Amino acid sequence: MSIRLFSRRQFGLTAFATGVSGAAARGARAGEKRPLTIEDCRGRRVTLGTMDRIVSIGGTITETLYALGASGRVVGVDITSTYPVAALREKKSVGYMRQLSADGILSLKPDLVLAMNDSGPPAAIDQIMNASIPTVMIDATPSLDGVRKRILTLSSIIGAGEQGASMVVRFDNQLRTLKAWKELHPQQPRVLFVMRVVNGRPMAAGTGTAADAIIALAGGTNAGSAMQGYKALEREALITLQPDVILMMSQGGQAMRDALLEDPAVLATPAGRNRAVIDMEGEKLLGFGPRTAEAALELAQQINGHMKPA
Repeated sequence: MSIRLFSRRQFGLTAFATGVSGAAARGARAGEKRPLTIEDCRGRRVTLGTMDRIVSIGGTITETLYALGASGRVVGVDITSTYPVAALREKKSVGYMRQLSADGILSLKPDLVLAMNDSGPPAAIDQIMNASIPTVMIDATPSLDGVRKRILTLSSIIGAGEQGASMVVRFDNQLRTLKAWKELHPQQPRVLFVMRVVNGRPMAAGTGTAADAIIALAGGTNAGSAMQGYKALEREALITLQPDVILMMSQGGQAMRDALLEDPAVLATPAGRNRAVIDMEGEKLLGFGPRTAEAALELAQQINGHMKPA
């Protein structure tokens, strides 16, 4: 996703998030009266105002805004905003990002809504936009390029271009550390991500998911790669996948871990026999935000700890 910023006097001039001019960045600071117009990931042109009261919908957006030093301008967050932990404690909650209420968001009197592109329902998003609240939809693609673009996009919007550029440099340095670690540990174990257990059936991740992307980034092989999206697995299908490791979110808690390790189908896999279950904080693992490279290295090291020497 590229973000384009325009002033009203020079609407034809374009500045991308990878190189927004100093004047454009200064114009996006809180309280600045000079309006800017941007193009979001849906191709919508949105005119920005003061940006003193931001509602952040999506944990990745919230985490990035806090990292950029803009927490004081955030008045509301959704419940996926689990990092930093202060966000949900200090800010008003607008509910789950895919089950939003426009009335709840509008009651906070925001002058800017930043929302991940997969937020919803669509009717609620449309209602917010129709209320003439500047609403910028942020690309949700779970990729390394997506991480960089989200950082640069958000930093450009709030006038923190230098901080955003520094964050990207730090992110790329962490990726180099991850690459070096993987070169020393070339095993590609089969990892199955389980989102939750529904009626005794594990809901596992296939391709086209953030879980698939983070497993690959960590040097693993997604045991569910023959599937598309998330699927509830029957016992025979789970046994056939033969994962070496099962990955879950820590939000599932001990109850979910116990349910997996008591499942006869799981026990018929290397992961079950070796009790190789890894849990990680969900937003860090799947958010594809500033901590993604750190999360991938942590996951790679934990996976390696469950594997027998080649």
